[in-house]
Amino acid sequence: MITIRPATLRDMTWVAVHMREQDRREIKAVIDESDTAIGAMLFAASPGLAWCAWLGDSPVAAFGVSRLFHGLGSGWAYMSPRGLRTVPAITRFALRTVKPLLIAEGFRRIEVRTAIDHDLSHRWLERLGFDLEGTARDYGAGGLDFLAYAATRQRK
Repeated sequence: MITIRPATLRDMTWVAVHMREQDRREIKAVIDESDTAIGAMLFAASPGLAWCAWLGDSPVAAFGVSRLFHGLGSGWAYMSPRGLRTVPAITRFALRTVKPLLIAEGFRRIEVRTAIDHDLSHRWLERLGFDLEGTARDYGAGGLDFLAYAATRQRK
């Protein structure tokens, strides 16, 4: 059974320690910290806007939005290998719950940067209504290129 709950620091750090290698590679290209520190940093940057997907009795995915400044947020997500099974439920939750919440809180733009070779992430962002805005060349460690996506209030 899949459930989605407000994130806790414990759950986010647990998922971060067990995250998929592709997610770890992408995140570590822009955040040079331990897995537990990454979970803690994202939890602290996303008060009230972070959730975990649970599969049975374990958290397997974490996702949310960090506030950058009024009206602008940065979306993020990572998961354990078992978290892939929760993607359809997370997608429904994001469209039915998170999107209206962000609009009600006055967000006008959510940005996401994702490693150029993280094709699962690209397809998921497009399914959520994000538009590809371009390539951020040499954005990550070691010269890794990233793609820049955004969802705006004006997009229908």
